[in-house]
Amino acid sequence: MLRRLTSWAGALACVAGGVLWALSPIGVHLSEIKFQTPNLFWKLFPSAPLLLLVGLVGLRLLVPSRSGVTQKIGFWAAFLGLILVVAGSVGLYWLGIDDTYIMSAPAYRAFRLGLLLAAAGSILLAVGAGQDRTLPPWGALPFAVGALAGLISFAVDLDNLGAALWILFGVGWAWLGLSLVAAAIASLGAKTDTNPGV
Repeated sequence: MLRRLTSWAGALACVAGGVLWALSPIGVHLSEIKFQTPNLFWKLFPSAPLLLLVGLVGLRLLVPSRSGVTQKIGFWAAFLGLILVVAGSVGLYWLGIDDTYIMSAPAYRAFRLGLLLAAAGSILLAVGAGQDRTLPPWGALPFAVGALAGLISFAVDLDNLGAALWILFGVGWAWLGLSLVAAAIASLGAKTDTNPGV
């Protein structure tokens, strides 16, 4: 029962966090139009990586014993990356750390490093999960593609193309969550078929 609740909570957190991440370029644009500053939106942004963290932990609790080395490395890299993204964005837009330490810009550097780690870790996690068969291929492959798009977007400033790749990173996480929901529903259906009298 606990395992099932964990899988549902993790999957739904991945969907919610992925959707919020994918919508963030639109949020920045609307914030600039309505309030003449993107900072208002960026103050709300940490909710997306926080939800992805919840989803990541739920995924890890779901398949701890079956994960191989690649998947474990990917999990910890993505975990650390998402924590740095949250810490960096809070430091930038809530605490104003970089206003005090302009030359070193610790919050911005943490944010950028976190993005790169989160994307690279997501790629390893997807590849490892595909190898270990802890995720269905139709869930792991789009997740890996979205993570690769995110890595390109976070590493290079590509303007509108970069925004599209940023959106794909969020879509990849949302798709991962949806694939976990579909797998959970399929397993429930299979159990019902094997126990028709229950």
